[in-house]
This record gives sequence, C-alpha cells and structure tokens, in this order.
Amino acid sequence: MKISKINNIDNKNLKTEATLLLNGILVGIFAGIVGASYRLLIGFSEKIVHFTADFIKTGFIWKVILLIVLILLGLISGFLLKREPMASGSGIPQVSAEITGRLDSNPLRVLIYKIIGGLVASLGGLSLGREGPSIQLGAMSGKLVSRVLKRNPVEEKYLITCGASAGLSIAFGAPLAGVLFSIEEVHKNITKKIIICCFSAAVVANIIGQYIFSLKPIFKFPSIDYVGPEIYPAVVILGILLGIFGTFYNTTIKVLFKIYEKLNLNIVFRPQVAFLISFILFIVYPIVLGSGHSLVEFLIENKFSISFLLILYFIKTLFSLVSFTSGVAGGIFLPILIQGAVLGALFSNFFDTKYTALFIILSMSGYLTAIVRSPITSIILLFEMTQKLNYFLPIALCCLLAYFTANILGTKPVYEYLLDRILTSNKLNDNELEMEVEIITNISNDSNLIGKTISEVPWTKGILISNIERSGREIVPKGSTKLEANDRLTVIMYKESVEEFIKKFGE
Repeated sequence: MKISKINNIDNKNLKTEATLLLNGILVGIFAGIVGASYRLLIGFSEKIVHFTADFIKTGFIWKVILLIVLILLGLISGFLLKREPMASGSGIPQVSAEITGRLDSNPLRVLIYKIIGGLVASLGGLSLGREGPSIQLGAMSGKLVSRVLKRNPVEEKYLITCGASAGLSIAFGAPLAGVLFSIEEVHKNITKKIIICCFSAAVVANIIGQYIFSLKPIFKFPSIDYVGPEIYPAVVILGILLGIFGTFYNTTIKVLFKIYEKLNLNIVFRPQVAFLISFILFIVYPIVLGSGHSLVEFLIENKFSISFLLILYFIKTLFSLVSFTSGVAGGIFLPILIQGAVLGALFSNFFDTKYTALFIILSMSGYLTAIVRSPITSIILLFEMTQKLNYFLPIALCCLLAYFTANILGTKPVYEYLLDRILTSNKLNDNELEMEVEIITNISNDSNLIGKTISEVPWTKGILISNIERSGREIVPKGSTKLEANDRLTVIMYKESVEEFIKKFGE
C-alpha cells in the first residue's frame, strides 16, 4: 500500500517535470521571438544614432532638427512611462517582485510598452542596454504563456523565471548565464524543476538566436593564451579596484535618483533631462551614445592614453546613469560591461599590450560582479559571450576580490536597491493588502528551522504552509511534520506579510 502510494507520487513528479520541460520550450520559443525582435530593433536604432552623429556635422540646421526630434522622443518616453510605469527601467527588479508576489503587472501591456519605450530611448542615443528589458520581456512572455495554458500561481512563477532565462539567453547568446542569472538574481532558489524549465527555455531561445544572429560571439576577442600565476598579483589589484569603482557606481545611482526627486519633474517631462544631455553629446562626445557595444573591439584594437580612458569612463558612466535614472525603458547591464571594458583598457596601460584583451575581459566580469553581486553569472556570462575558456582562475579571482571589496565598502547590490525603490513607490492600497499570494522558499543547510516541527516555528501571522517538497516527493504538511534541510515549502500569505516573512525566514 505504502509502496504503491510512493510510486504514484513519483509518477506525479515525473509528469510535473515533463510538463515544465514542455512549457519551458513553449516559453523559449515565444520569448526567443520577442527577444530577437527587440534585439534587431535596438541594433537598427543604434546604427541610426551613429549615422546621425556623423550627419549633423554637415550643417547647423541639422543640429536644430535633431534637438526638436530629441525633445519629441523625450515627450513620447514620458507619455509611455505615465501609461505603464511597470515598463520603466531595466525590468529586472519588477520581475523579482513578480516572483515574490509583490507586483502583478499586465504582461501584454508591459510587452508592448517596453518594446516601444526601449526603441524610443535607443533612437534618442541614450546609454542603455537591451539585456535588462530582454529579461523582462522574456518573463512577461512566460507569464502570458502561463495565462494561456491556465497554470496555477506556483507554475506561473516557474514560467516567469524561465522566460527571464530565455530573455538573457537571446540578448547575449548565453543560455547558461541566462539560467544562472534567473536563479541567482530573480528566483533565488535552486530546485530540479526550476533548472529543467529554465534550461529548456534558455536553450530553445538561444537556438532561435543562432538562426537569426549566427554563431558568432557577442564580443570578438583575439586568442588568449593560458594565463600563468605570474599575473595573479596584478589580478588581485584589479579585483580590488573594480570593487571600489563598482561602489562608486552604486553610490552615484542613488545620488542621481535623489537629484531627479529634488527636481520634482512631472513624469512626462522627466526624460527630457537625459534627452537634452544626449543632444549635447551628439555634438561634442558621440562616442558614448548608445549602449557602447562597438567600444569593446575599439579598445582592444587600439591603445589609448590614461587621461582619455578616464574621461571616457566617467562620461560614459554618468551618461548611462542619467539615462537610466530618468525612468525610461532600458537597462544597465550592457553599459556596465562596457564601462568595465574601459577600466580594463585603462589598467592594461601599466602592462604589456599582450594582456590588454585579458584585462578587459577580467574587468567586464569583475565590475559587473561588484555592482550586481552575482559572481557566478558574471563569470559564465563572459565565457559564453567571448567563447574563450582558458582564463578561469584569473576571472574567478578577480570576481571574488571585486565582490569582497564591494561588500566591505557596504553598498547594496544595484538590483536590490532598485527593487526597494519600486516597492516603496508602489505602496499597496487596502484592497491589495487583502490579496493572498503564494511564494516558494527553501530551507538552507544552516537554517534554524531544521529539526523543528511546523507547530514549533513562530511563523508570520496569517500564513499557511500548503505543501512541502522533499527529495522530489511531495508531503502534506501537518503541525507535527519535522522540517529538514533542503525542504521546499509552498507558503500562502497576505501580500502585506511577504517582506516580513522574507526578513525573518529568508526567501
């Protein structure tokens, strides 16, 4: 009798995993098509920006026309922000809030407004990336698929997460990084089920990307020999410096948000600040316009002075942050990598030119780690983007030290800070507070819940443990059920209780 019951549970789990795999493939197809379309649109708009920067040199009248166009684009961006606030910024914090039930956006509206908003911002030359928006577009694609298939709230969160994986995969051609980032930064829990659906979605999206964008890596780097231990002291110094620069970035973004708040501009006019600065840069410093993707190869192929690279770094960073904090649709992921590349080129000035490409790669990964605090994703991402695998120890050492330095200096990871801002600016009203949400939490190996029965735990008021998944089997929770390490709990609670629960027991 008991054996038969266990077999039934195992069969149910196998069917659930198979369903998630198939659903992940569907999400991968949809998110891949949406992400590829967005990537093509942004790529085309950046070509228009560079053409315009050269063309306006031919006459004063073209500069006047450009100014009028940028003002109009700024107004369109502001109008889009007013109509759909959840389509602003990179979209990654919004996806994190969706997973924990603290936001519930309309997926179709977000898809439409995000694509249009990202295209408008890119046409205006703003220094923003496509990767964050691609993650949100993928997540909303997963949510749409979930609604069409009528999945339950738990399965919907799986499909949102795997859509985010597909979004990063199609944006960077990096399926492994897509899976890791979604788990490390968005879902924050690792289970067999989430890996299955995320991996299937990311792989399918990447296959679609290969058909459209070919097998070429995102960045073209020359061959890099295996790196010997003699370079490690320099890598240690570089990692520490990147931690410091990453802290500067995270501090600056907070300062600029406060400046925008003091300006107290209507949301329709707020983007004008970034578009007007873009107009100035079109004329005096066009190299920093757009995401800056082409800058990486430019830095590898040429050697520049320390002063030039310092100026380039600070203008690129400040313009990127002014663009982002204006609220328009666009991400910071790719601009962060570009800023890291500039720092790598700057650092390589003190060494033989044969190390330039290596230091650029290390800096891109280490700088991203210092700002986002997702070291594993940062390492794997650069491996996939460059298709170079012979510098694992230097990049791991650099990311470790950048992570450690940034933590010691005490700034919050950028996406955590952005999530806090979104939740603060979207106060729940009385009706929303009464809504029940379902979240998933894992019991870590060092949790103080281990060994306690459910009735012994001082849970947050008004919550219900509806299910426990243990070693692939589902357990109906009772007051006498003893909790074990790696148990996966499905918890139902009021929205107002989510933050308190996470602070008390972890997500």
